[in-house]
Amino acid sequence: MSLGIRLLLILCLLAALGGMGMCDDVLAASSTRDVLASQILSLLAEGRPVNYEGCNIVGDLNLSALPGARVNSTLTLVNCTVDRAGFSGVTVEKDINLAGTTFGVVSFDQAVFLERAYLGAASFRNASFTGAVFRQPVIFDWALFHGPVSFVDARFEKDASFNGVDFQEADFNYSAFESYSFFAQSRFSANAGFSDVTFAGSSDFTSAVFLANANFLRSRFDGGVSFMDASFAGPSQFGLVKFQGLSSFGNATFIGDANYALARFSDAAYFSEAKFLGTALFGLTKFEDIASFQKASFGGDLILKSAQISTFLMDDGRYGPNARITLNDSSFDRLKVHWSEIENHVVWDPGSYLALVNNYRNLGWSRDEDDCYYQYRYLDQQHKSPGWSKLIDILAWFSCGYGVRPSYAVAWSLLTILFFALIFWRGDGIRRSSKPLQGPAEQDSVPERATLRNALFFSTMIFLSQGPIDFLPLGRHRYYVIIEGIFGWLLLALFLVTLGKVMIR
Repeated sequence: MSLGIRLLLILCLLAALGGMGMCDDVLAASSTRDVLASQILSLLAEGRPVNYEGCNIVGDLNLSALPGARVNSTLTLVNCTVDRAGFSGVTVEKDINLAGTTFGVVSFDQAVFLERAYLGAASFRNASFTGAVFRQPVIFDWALFHGPVSFVDARFEKDASFNGVDFQEADFNYSAFESYSFFAQSRFSANAGFSDVTFAGSSDFTSAVFLANANFLRSRFDGGVSFMDASFAGPSQFGLVKFQGLSSFGNATFIGDANYALARFSDAAYFSEAKFLGTALFGLTKFEDIASFQKASFGGDLILKSAQISTFLMDDGRYGPNARITLNDSSFDRLKVHWSEIENHVVWDPGSYLALVNNYRNLGWSRDEDDCYYQYRYLDQQHKSPGWSKLIDILAWFSCGYGVRPSYAVAWSLLTILFFALIFWRGDGIRRSSKPLQGPAEQDSVPERATLRNALFFSTMIFLSQGPIDFLPLGRHRYYVIIEGIFGWLLLALFLVTLGKVMIR
């Protein structure tokens, strides 16, 4: 008996004594890289472990034909090639390792994995996991799906890791992630469906890339989610989504429209430095905690119509030339953004402007309050029909800047004094009295023509309602004195009221 045969018999004997059933595996792996699918099914039917690496599985590896559709031993196919395989309705009771294996057509529909499943770096041309259940952690890291894949109604009871996975069209609708879920750096080249999905644990989509539609409609993120540095090339749909934990979209890029209509953020929402190149729709969205949009960019419209906002931070934002901010019917406790940053973008709505005025008052930002109120009155005036109300608004605008610009009253006062001084001087309308009551006695008792300096002094005193009696108006200029006195009284009153309002506040 040759030495090789003796060694082989010894190995078979040890395997039989140890109950490990590895003899057939050794024979298969040592003889050829082509392995019949029927041979693997026979081993699994006998409850023996299967362990192949770098092999080509020939035939249809249909595990559904196993007794009771159950796999009660470990199955390891590493870096193998399987043209056709079926796991539909199969219960896998032991660990399964399909790392790096290339599948042609494979179905895992309704399969149940009771132990860990490792499919990292596997490749699938056509695969389906509809209704599959993973009771223990499952890993798909860096897997590649060349065609559409369905995880509809799938349930992941432990951690599910899809880091760096390359998807074409992926359908996770109605699936449930009961623990942590990881999609960091994943790439979705076609539509990504995550509608009506429950994410019970923390979710990580950091640096994920969505090249088509990203649909998360009506899903729930109970443990917080991160879309930091994610990129959405097509429309992104987060309508009716419930964000229970901390939600982070920091530095995310939304090339298409971003729809968060009717979404609810129960915890802090972080959108700082996010880039919205299309429309950012947050209509009827509810922010129950801090929402940070600091240094965010908006190339299109920011719509917050009927939104309910607790604290909204928009400092240092950037807005495109045609970007509009819609706040109609929205309610907010605190909106922190200086008026100078958004004044050219807020869509006209009286209620929204008054809410902003009140917001700045509560923040103690007096200058922003005045500027916002001024813009409100100015736009309100423009939208009024011709009439007394519009005329009064125009007078309030010119005279005192709607009560928030004391400098307007000062400017008009100076112009009024100068205007009447020129009238008195050019028209030779005042004379120095021959018997002045103050100052040194005049050498000449004959009244003399007033100079421009005298006219300015006289006009100033008349404006202040204290006309000097050492100058006397002549002829019709006596009526000009009365008119200037009236203007002086009105402008001084406006100045004192406006200044008092500003100073007291």
